[in-house]
This record gives sequence, structure tokens and C-alpha cells, in this order.
Amino acid sequence: MHNVRVQFTVPNVENVVNLDVYVNGEKRNLKFRVETFEWNADNGSSADLVSILRDRIMNYDSEWELYHIGTPFDDKIPITFKFKHTA
Repeated sequence: MHNVRVQFTVPNVENVVNLDVYVNGEKRNLKFRVETFEWNADNGSSADLVSILRDRIMNYDSEWELYHIGTPFDDKIPITFKFKHTA
């Protein structure tokens, strides 16, 4: 399976982004969820923060898979998850 990564900005995402795409003329619905996690250096070393983040990702809702880890901003880091079962 080939992956195509397209970056787009969706303002004011509160829950789930539904995206309809066409692959070889076939319509598919993809679902993404963006969560932000605290990334505050006062909570420990970088290694501690990575360990905490890894644990949160590994124990996230099993119907969702990690898609992208964003750049930290304002002591938070955005994590994008993709729904595993696409239509």
C-alpha cells in the first residue's frame, strides 16, 4: 500500500475531521482526530516527556492509529490520529 501525505489546515477542529477523497475513481471517507498533549519542560526532562507521550499514544483508543506528531507550540504538542476503519 502506498501512502500519500497531504498537509492541510482545518481551523477550529473540535472532534473529528471527515475527509472524502477519491482513489482511482473510488470515493473513500477518511477520519482524523487531532489531540493536543501538554509538553511542559517543568514536568521533567525531554526523555521523561517522550516517555509520557509514548505511553499516551500506545494507550490511545484502539480504533485510532497514530498518523502524525506535530511541532510543539505553547507547551503543547499536536498529535493526529487516523481512524483505522475507512469507508
